[in-house]
Amino acid sequence: MKTWKTAYISILIAETLAIAGFATSMPVIPLYLQDMGITDPAALKYWSGLVQSVGSITLAVFAPLWGGLADAYGKRVMLLRSMFGGAVVVSLMAFVTNPWQLFALRALQGCLTGTVAAATVMVAGITPAARIGFSLGLLQTGIAVGSSLGPLIGGVVSDFLGRPAAFIATGVILSAAGFIVLFGVDNDKKAAAPERGRARFAPDLKAILSSPLLPSLMMVSFALQASMAIPTAMMPLLVQEMIPEAGLVGSTTGMVLGAGAAASAVAAAFIGRFSGKLGYGRTLFLCLAGGAILTLPQALAGDPLQLTVMRVASMLFLGGAMPSLNALIAINADKDKQGAIFGLNTSITSIGMALGPVIGSGVAAAVSFRAVFVAAAAILGATVAWMQAAARAAAKRSAETAAKPAAESAP
Repeated sequence: MKTWKTAYISILIAETLAIAGFATSMPVIPLYLQDMGITDPAALKYWSGLVQSVGSITLAVFAPLWGGLADAYGKRVMLLRSMFGGAVVVSLMAFVTNPWQLFALRALQGCLTGTVAAATVMVAGITPAARIGFSLGLLQTGIAVGSSLGPLIGGVVSDFLGRPAAFIATGVILSAAGFIVLFGVDNDKKAAAPERGRARFAPDLKAILSSPLLPSLMMVSFALQASMAIPTAMMPLLVQEMIPEAGLVGSTTGMVLGAGAAASAVAAAFIGRFSGKLGYGRTLFLCLAGGAILTLPQALAGDPLQLTVMRVASMLFLGGAMPSLNALIAINADKDKQGAIFGLNTSITSIGMALGPVIGSGVAAAVSFRAVFVAAAAILGATVAWMQAAARAAAKRSAETAAKPAAESAP
C-alpha cells in the first residue's frame, strides 16, 4: 500500500510528462497545416483556429461524463484513460494527409483526454486538507514545467525531423506518463454498487450550486483560460511575421512559449506555497490584475527576444492564478463530488480554451497579430473588475445582514 506522498509524486511526474507531451505537438499545428498546402494567410488563420479549438470543444462536452465516472468508478482509471487514449490519438496525427483528418483526430483527442482535470481531482482527493494549497500549487508547477519543455522539444523535433515526428514524440511521452501512474499509484476505492449505478452522463449542476462561490470561480476559470489561449494559438504565425527570413520558426516559437511556461512554473511553486497565508481569493485577484497589466505591452514587441521577456513577466503573475483558483474550488467542493465538480470546471475552461483560438484568429484577421494581446488583456481586466465589484457587493450584503439584527433589537 503506497502512501499518499508516493502516489502524489507519481502523479506529479506523470502529469508533467503528459503536459510536455501535448505541448510537443500543439505549437507546430499551424506549420503542419502549411505543409499540407494551406498557404493563403486568411485560410491558414481559419484552419489554425478551427483545428486548435475543436479539441477543447469536445473536451468540454465529455469532461462532465468522465468526472462523474471518476466519482463512481475511481479516479486512477480516468487518469490512465486520458493518458493512454491521448497517446494513441495524437500519434495517429502524424499520418494525416489533409486538414479535415487532423480536425477529426483533434476532436477525438478532446473526447478521450483531459489529464489536468483527472490529475487535479486525484490530488485533491488524496492530499490532507492542510497541504492542499501547496500540493495543487506544485502540481501546477509540474504542468507549467511540462508546458515549457514541450514546445522546445516539439520545435527542435519538427525543425530537424519533420512535423509528423512531433506527434509521434507526443505519443511516446504520454505512454511513459501512463505507465508511471499504472505502477506508481494504487487503485483508489470504488464506490459501492448502488452509487456506481447512478453515475452521471450529464453535468451535476446541484454539486456546483451547493456552494455560492463555485459558479463564480468557474467563470474566472473560463476567463483565465480564454485570455491565455488567445495569443498562444497565433504565436507561431506572429513569430514567423517577425523573422520571415529565418527557417527555425518552430524552435523560436518553442523558446517564446517555453520561457513563459517556465516562468509560470516558478510562480506556481512560489505562490502556491504562500497563497494560503495571504488568502487564496486575494492571491487570485492580484495575479489576474498583474497578468492583465503585463499582457498588454506584448503587442509592442519588435522581435522574439522582446516578446519572450514580456511574456515571462506576464506569466509570473498568471502562473500563480491557477493553483489559487484550484485550491478555492477544492475547498468549496463536496469531497464526494469533486470528480463531477472538477469535470464541469474542465468543461467551462475548455470552452474558454476553444474560444480563445477562435477569438485570436478573428482578431488577427480583422486587425493584426499584435491585437491578440490587447484582446487577452481586456478579458483579464474585465475579470478583475468583475471580481472587485462582486467582492464589494458581498461585503455590502454582509454588513446589511449584520446590521439587521442590531436594528431589530434596538428599543
